[in-house]
Amino acid sequence: MTAACPLCLPALPLDPPSLDASGQCPACHQIWPALQTGGLAIPVLLPDAAQGEVMAAQVAQLLHDPSLLHQWADGEDPTLVALANGLLTYAQAHYGQWTEAGLPHPDLSWLGGWLPEDLPSGSALVLGCGPGGELAALAGHRALQGRQVVLADSNLAALAWGQWLAQDGALALPWRSSATRIAWSQAALPAAEHQQMAAAQWVCADALHPPWPAGSAAVVISLALLDTVSDPIALVQQVEALLAPGGVWLVASPWCWQNRVTPLPRQLERFVEGADLVGGLQALLTGQEIEGLGAGLRLERHADNVPWALQMHPRFQANYALQVMLLRRA
Repeated sequence: MTAACPLCLPALPLDPPSLDASGQCPACHQIWPALQTGGLAIPVLLPDAAQGEVMAAQVAQLLHDPSLLHQWADGEDPTLVALANGLLTYAQAHYGQWTEAGLPHPDLSWLGGWLPEDLPSGSALVLGCGPGGELAALAGHRALQGRQVVLADSNLAALAWGQWLAQDGALALPWRSSATRIAWSQAALPAAEHQQMAAAQWVCADALHPPWPAGSAAVVISLALLDTVSDPIALVQQVEALLAPGGVWLVASPWCWQNRVTPLPRQLERFVEGADLVGGLQALLTGQEIEGLGAGLRLERHADNVPWALQMHPRFQANYALQVMLLRRA
């Protein structure tokens, strides 16, 4: 799944120019930034290259001096606050079971039972992956064997910690020991999870502007992403375009909207008529509510009220109920 230039991709979705080894686009000559984590690099392919370059510099400072995390979390810069909170929440959520402190974490083991093995050729893409715990939960899964796996998120700090852990197999992870304090606990991955994650490609990208050609993904996984983007309709369109014919989308969402993130008119359940919201959202994602949206997707499997708990700090835990759907592109 070769990354393409985010600027050129909209005009050439099927055959976009691939970036060279330096991150430069051969068509528009834009050089895209990257964050070095050990001997590897995370390309930063956000639509705004200048913003990505600033973020890469900031996260590089954090990798050099992790004590900055407390300053970021308590500061007034909204970008740094978002980076810090994403890392603090999801480092624990994804890897709490493997920390010395045995931190509370949601159970992601159900993911493995949802991936079918009858998939077309193509890559596996986890959108909105944070530090990548979904992939650790899928270690050894037959559907991923022999495939390139790509982990993508716009939170570069969370990605950096995930890739760092994937490289070394052990790492100190941050978590909130109270509402105002940050502590660290050593995490060590089991061998299978370490091997699975070490082979993945990590990319900082916006899910609404994914830098990959249309039809290049055999499977897309998005956990609690659809209700945390500014334009979920655009996200559905992007995922449908990324999927190869016969490819599947494993989508899970608690539909927990925040007006400051997703404008009211874009919140998907507002397009559902009647009291059956669960069925209405299934219909919405399979082309039955908004003309053209999800028209190429069909529902293969569904579950509701799948538990997903996030501990923000020891006195505050958010309990969500996920609606999970497996959709296949015709």
